[in-house]
Amino acid sequence: MRSTRGRRTSDDPARSLLHDVCARTSPRRAPPPVFLAGNIPGVRGRSPRRIAPQARNHQGVPPMTAMDRIDAPVIAEVEDLKVHFQSKRGRVHAVDGVGFQIRDGEMLGLVGETGCGKSVTGRAFLDLIPQPPAILAGGRVLFRPRGGAACPACRGEGCADCGGTGHETVDLLKLPAQKMREIRGARIAMIFQDPGKALNPTLTIGAQLSEVFLQHKSEELLEVAGVAPGDRSWAAKALRRMAHEEDTWLDRRLRRLPPLREGAARLEKALADRVAAALAETQIPNPARVMRAYPHELSGGMKQRVMIAQALACDPDLIVADEPTTALDVTIQARILELIKTLQARRRTSVLYISHDLSLVRKVCDRVAVMYAGRVAELGTVAQVFSDPRHPYTQGLLAAVPRAGARRGHLASIPGSVPELVDPAPGCRFADRCAMVMPQCTGTDPRLLPVGRGHAAACFLEHPREGRAPAMETAET
Repeated sequence: MRSTRGRRTSDDPARSLLHDVCARTSPRRAPPPVFLAGNIPGVRGRSPRRIAPQARNHQGVPPMTAMDRIDAPVIAEVEDLKVHFQSKRGRVHAVDGVGFQIRDGEMLGLVGETGCGKSVTGRAFLDLIPQPPAILAGGRVLFRPRGGAACPACRGEGCADCGGTGHETVDLLKLPAQKMREIRGARIAMIFQDPGKALNPTLTIGAQLSEVFLQHKSEELLEVAGVAPGDRSWAAKALRRMAHEEDTWLDRRLRRLPPLREGAARLEKALADRVAAALAETQIPNPARVMRAYPHELSGGMKQRVMIAQALACDPDLIVADEPTTALDVTIQARILELIKTLQARRRTSVLYISHDLSLVRKVCDRVAVMYAGRVAELGTVAQVFSDPRHPYTQGLLAAVPRAGARRGHLASIPGSVPELVDPAPGCRFADRCAMVMPQCTGTDPRLLPVGRGHAAACFLEHPREGRAPAMETAET
């Protein structure tokens, strides 16, 4: 063995991955983490060209169209979500009454200007909003896991708690910390905007991906390692502590003995195989080498592929992708988007794709929700929103996209600026910038109401009776 400053390497392919992952939790020793997986059969020579876009998913089911997904089961739902931030000037209404549904197997795009509340809405699914300064002022974020049990309140008959579906429904905003840890990463995962900041620079790629499997797939790893569920021997107990990252200094000493050494080697190999397979699925060449690398040794595109592999490791039901291609150049951006779309279609995973780029959303998403100043202005399929926009803000966004036939030197824009969200007054947030503003727009909050099948808009131009005063309604009736 030879040592270098800040990093250890070994020529022994049998070096323990579990030792490197778990040793950092010991208060007495904190060596630089090492990950060495050895030669994994069938992985080293795999070419990324073998993974191609599929016409069918891994279950052999043909892909659904955007209109088919309108009738698909709802896997997640946001109901009147309100997230405020306390500041010296007052309470900032960053997210103020957002509501939408994410259906099984669809990719929903969430678009809007910077500061409109997209990322805050996405982080609410995983309880990643710091409190304080954030204040959950109201609303619910409901999650219905695929293959979940029947609703305990109605026993599958349908009630208000499950939204009439009869399936188990969880309010993510009210879950205890331990329950959220069981869901985060396993049932709901997130792809962050900047992989360079999301990855730990002191840990190897393999060590970071292994944490996902050790946290959520430890029982499966123990089964592959030959540990029976009813085995109560001291070696089985030690292996369970290793798989749950709860091993002690005595376990690390005893693993050198033959009864524990063989089981630890099988457990390590099962873990290394899982990590290598997750990296290979994202078209990373030579996963064994990448597993030993640190984040600073990878390019931006490779780091983003690692983030995608980490998100897909446990086959989650929902993935929140928060502008995953913003920090990449155009060439790498297209490859990452194609990879996300291919894996999403193959696994039939639901995706909440957050972006401010309309062209990307139009290319990869099935439906789109347009946000403005903390609220959803329009919601519909990509074809409906882009070909027949109903809200003036959506119309202004699409008109501002440069076109080849436009007059040179002329760029359309939306006049004015985004309003202050500190204790805002009632009314449409877009009223000050709208060319078709009406009196009711400045005194009443518009609701998101249907304008067609699967198409909704929050505008009094589409629903003029919504903005009338109660006295006028009484006089007409």
